[in-house]
Amino acid sequence: MIAIVLLGPPGAGKGTVAEVLAEKGYTHVSTGQLLREQIQQGTQLGLEAKKLMDQGAFVPDDVVVGMIRSLLEEANPEQKFLFDGFPRTLSQAEKLDELLESLNGTLGEVILLECPDHVVVERLSGRRTCEKCGTIYHTKYNPPKTEGICNLDGAPLLQRPDDKEETIKNRLEVYETQTAPLVSYYQSHGLIHSIDATQPIQNVRKAVLEKLG
Repeated sequence: MIAIVLLGPPGAGKGTVAEVLAEKGYTHVSTGQLLREQIQQGTQLGLEAKKLMDQGAFVPDDVVVGMIRSLLEEANPEQKFLFDGFPRTLSQAEKLDELLESLNGTLGEVILLECPDHVVVERLSGRRTCEKCGTIYHTKYNPPKTEGICNLDGAPLLQRPDDKEETIKNRLEVYETQTAPLVSYYQSHGLIHSIDATQPIQNVRKAVLEKLG
């Protein structure tokens, strides 16, 4: 079992980079998506997670680690994982190391997407999501044909609470406090590969593939 970790602030493009790696055989694991599925299902975890996510806060480590533990224990021993949004804290990083070791797995690389705060705010605050099908648009970079309306099903486009500017700034502060120390942790293990995430996405994807050989 091999794992790769994508690090970077919200809006740095981790999800879009993950798409190209998924084409290379990696199983993309987004903790944000896992939590949103819990929210859609209306579980107790989902209700608690929604309240925190709407405030721009992170879900407690034990909850997130529990989801990852279940995922890895049920996986094929030869499977390759790409973690997007996990680990977020030093505690989660240490737990991931323990999980992989217990399953004879290896953490291969850590890709750090570097993106300044002002770019993150512009990217995320302009996102609009279809309330029916979930398709994501951007007011500047990928606008719908008709303002506020989904191209696919004509449903209204909404701004998610965690894409509002005030919440984004809070998320960035939380990232800097909790997640940025992971860079030092992984640097000490010789695993960090930094990439400029302000480039066009095709250039970022190419750089990631080159880093991974």
